[in-house]
Amino acid sequence: MSYSFRFNVVTDNLGFLLAGARATILVTIAALLIGMVIGLVVGMARLSKRPYVAGPATAYIEVFRNTPALVQLIWVYYCLPILTGLNMNALISCTIALAVNGSAYLAEIFRGGIQSIDRGQVEAARTLGMSHLQTMRKVVLPQAFRRMIPPFVADLTYQAQVLSTTTFRPIEIFTFIAIVYFGLCTLLSYSARRLERRLAVSD
Repeated sequence: MSYSFRFNVVTDNLGFLLAGARATILVTIAALLIGMVIGLVVGMARLSKRPYVAGPATAYIEVFRNTPALVQLIWVYYCLPILTGLNMNALISCTIALAVNGSAYLAEIFRGGIQSIDRGQVEAARTLGMSHLQTMRKVVLPQAFRRMIPPFVADLTYQAQVLSTTTFRPIEIFTFIAIVYFGLCTLLSYSARRLERRLAVSD
């Protein structure tokens, strides 16, 4: 079977595709930042010795880790506005859904990082008169963060799907999308490695 490649369909619609790329980057960054904050709080709550604190945190993690992200996204987009009366656009809904989903995984990463710190350091900090929060902030978390740089959406892919259905050139479109994603992931991986090396040196 012969197929004639026409990559002009990409260059002619580059602005449309890049708009999807910008949305992807913005949603990813916002969801990651929000998810890290929620994940840190939930992860620390998960370590609490109080059942009424650790219980809800454990339930939160189990619920959002064991349900598909697509189901969560649909629920946030369609059901949350009905229940709360809030009118959210697709980007906000996607950010919330991804942040909540990601926070459940990040909570376990935070928990593991905190537990990896030698218990003797915690006991030494408490002996020096530090409170629990001071110990976490000044002793545990700075070291834990160095150990849990995690192997950290669909808007760009959606734009590609729309464009491929209107131009009937899916191979060219998704080849371009693959190149864009490769570039973004390579940049993020490089940044993460540099940050990890810098933290290792400062340690």
